[in-house]
This record gives sequence, C-alpha cells and structure tokens, in this order.
Amino acid sequence: MNKLTLIFLLFFNSLYAIEVTCSFEEVYKNGEVQEGILMMKDNLLRYQYAKDDLFTIISKHDQFYLVRNDSKVVQKLSNNTESLKNFMNLASDYPNIEDIYQNNNMFIRVEKSKSNFIKRLSIKSDEVNLSVNIYNCNFTSIDNKYFRYFNFVEYAK
Repeated sequence: MNKLTLIFLLFFNSLYAIEVTCSFEEVYKNGEVQEGILMMKDNLLRYQYAKDDLFTIISKHDQFYLVRNDSKVVQKLSNNTESLKNFMNLASDYPNIEDIYQNNNMFIRVEKSKSNFIKRLSIKSDEVNLSVNIYNCNFTSIDNKYFRYFNFVEYAK
C-alpha cells in the first residue's frame, strides 16, 4: 500500500507546476554577497533582493519586470534575462532536475537538496560567474498578489 501511495504522489506532483518560496544568497567571484527571497508558481517568478537600494524582478508570461525596492518604479527588462529564463526552466523540471544545464554560452551546475530541489547553482558564462545558494524552501501555496509589478505588494518573511 505504501508503494502505491508513493507512486501516486509522485505522479500527482508531476501533474502540477511547482509552488515554492525560498531564501537565496548570491555569491559573486569578487566575494560580494546579495540575499533575498525567490518565489515560483506556475510560470511566474519573483526574485526579490533584501536590500532597499536594490530591486525585485517579476516574471509573467515570459516577460520580465524590474521594480525598484526603494521607489516601486517599474521597468520592463528586455536584456540580460537569460539567467532568469534558464532558472525557471530548470526549476520547472522538479522533481527531475538535472545536474548540468547548458544553453548557448551559459553553463549551470546544480546541487540538489534532500527534497531533490535546487540547493546551489553555479552559473558561468561570458557575462556572469556566480553561485546561488537556495535554502529554507517552503512548498506551499503562494498568493498571486506577490507576482504583480503594478500595485506591487511587499513580501516580508
């Protein structure tokens, strides 16, 4: 009975898109560190830096929007979104995330957590060289209000 339940849960889980909220820490080659929160639901992404002088990126329908944390000014992003698109694509592979992804000139190595989600990404390309540590993931329902770039809603842990 337990094996049947496990098989059913794995199948059921793969039918629905992932909903997850995690903390992240970006570590750059020069030693700089940036922290924040990321949220994913269906084809939506919120990547919010913790510092007020930085920004939040929201993705809807393959479009990316930057919202300044200090002023809430919105700007559509059309350049340098490849890393974000790649992250969304590999996270959508959950629970079957691969160890290595390569797209054009970008190479991504993935370390997985015990739950088989992303624990650490090593991202290398001509434009970027950094590690992203992902932790404290919570796989619960996320309100759609957190994916609005106009009428922006703050997210606080």
